[in-house]
Amino acid sequence: MRVISRITDSGNFCTRSESRGSSIARSSRLPPPDSVMRLPLGAGRKRRAKTCRATIKNGHRHPRGEVPSMSERFFDYWRIDVFTDTPLTGNPLVVFPRATGLSPAEMLGIAREMNISETTFIFPANNPSANYRNRIFTPGGEIPFAGHPSIGTAYVAAQEGLVPHPDGSSVIYQELEIGVLPLELICEGGQVKRVIMTQGEPSLGAELKNVEPLAGALGVRTKDVGLKALVPQVAATGIQSLQVPMRSLDVVKGLDPDLRALRKVLSKFGEKVVCYTFALEAVAPDAAVHARSFVPDLGIEDPATGSAAGACGAYLAANGKLPAPTFIVEQGMEMHHASRIEVSVEMEGGKPKVIRVGGQIAPLIRGTLRLP
Repeated sequence: MRVISRITDSGNFCTRSESRGSSIARSSRLPPPDSVMRLPLGAGRKRRAKTCRATIKNGHRHPRGEVPSMSERFFDYWRIDVFTDTPLTGNPLVVFPRATGLSPAEMLGIAREMNISETTFIFPANNPSANYRNRIFTPGGEIPFAGHPSIGTAYVAAQEGLVPHPDGSSVIYQELEIGVLPLELICEGGQVKRVIMTQGEPSLGAELKNVEPLAGALGVRTKDVGLKALVPQVAATGIQSLQVPMRSLDVVKGLDPDLRALRKVLSKFGEKVVCYTFALEAVAPDAAVHARSFVPDLGIEDPATGSAAGACGAYLAANGKLPAPTFIVEQGMEMHHASRIEVSVEMEGGKPKVIRVGGQIAPLIRGTLRLP
């Protein structure tokens, strides 16, 4: 007997047995973890905002004692830190677990309001093989794939009860613009401890032979770019990044890029290309790579970039420089948002075939967004 669970249009998840053809729908509400703070709903309110158990419009709750107008809508959200077990470090993410009813324009507006690198929205899947559909928005628009939004969204989906998450290891499937990708949940005592994502098929693109403009944009000398016959090269496991090996850990830590100049360099390889700089040495004794990720299109440095870290694994494997089949990338230290990304590479015929990226998640805030 095979059991299949998917999110329904109402925001709950439905489990059915193929052998009997029966279906059981149950509420997707779980008690909030003790470690998660509830965000006050009213400005200046000193007490924790209470919510009623009744649901309105796709399962969204409204504050007890307040009478919403017929046109008001409420959407719960989580604010979490990904690739860390310590709140206020790692890579921030906002997840809306029941986003049915939001338009693309509203999702973009919410992403701009949250003002972090990515905000995600969970919808019922269009593909029957997926548990849910994950739409990822930056303040600049929707993107087809990203690492920490995939991992963080899976965590919230499980904690909200939108997908089954028995103790031990289990696999769920998320639908993205690039296709359906699996994620492994490692759970203990009903809580998600780690999430491991299988990324898209790895690919390598153009090499950057003339590194002088890149070195100038990064604020370093030409000889600081490149390491042990490694040259900058485009790599991807879903979205493209320019992998830039640097001469030493100190060089990476001291980078002070001109993002406008860097954007001009990256534009030769396409739109929204990330510049992933790294050294094959690290601060933490158990880490193999120290990385910094620059996103000129958004004008930011990213504290943890799962997609680019996975592409880094593919790049190193293809060039015979893989530190180990599974290794740790440290990132975000210069931003005071230290992150630890676990990268695993499976080889086939001497080439990288399967890339997995995983890490821990620290919940921080739960709140409710009100829209007309």
